[in-house]
Amino acid sequence: MPTFPNNQSLSAVTSTMYPPGVTYLFGTFRLIPSRQILLNGDSRVLIGGRALDLLIELVARHGELVSKQELMARAWPRAVVEESNIKVHIAALRKALGEGSQEQRFVATVVGRGYRFVAPVGREVFSSGPLPANLPRPSSHNNIPAALVRPIGRSETTRGVLTCLEQTLLLTITGAGGIGKTTVALAIAQMMVTRVSTTSDS
Repeated sequence: MPTFPNNQSLSAVTSTMYPPGVTYLFGTFRLIPSRQILLNGDSRVLIGGRALDLLIELVARHGELVSKQELMARAWPRAVVEESNIKVHIAALRKALGEGSQEQRFVATVVGRGYRFVAPVGREVFSSGPLPANLPRPSSHNNIPAALVRPIGRSETTRGVLTCLEQTLLLTITGAGGIGKTTVALAIAQMMVTRVSTTSDS
């Protein structure tokens, strides 16, 4: 697995790249890059930080081919990562956008080259100011990809890992390829984020 020496993503630089009031509109979605916000109607879309970084780059350059190298440079500016990382986060992005039919298509793959945002995009500019009071805010920003499958039959393993994490800061999940290590790890990460969020809100 790649090592990230400096876990900095596009979220750290978007405020200088996009005016605070710029909002992109596509389908039923509104994207506010400078605030790392994606809305579907009036509801906040739960999406990992890396996937959101990729979405911002694709939407800002809609209709244009964005190479895999450019996407990696935006989402992982100070790390060398494998191309498979992009595929994982693009899949999470498509899931968050509800893709699944020809009528609901936003991101097109250009095989061997990169990706293109193919849905029509509108652009609005509003005066900067505080977020509306009724707009949900995440308790913390994270780059955990959305899980593509549920960890079926892994409840005992999940409980065991969670118990171990209460006693150590670093834990390695090992096993043969294809048995679901990544699925379990993502499920546990989401549980821990939810637990922290619930604790901070109480």
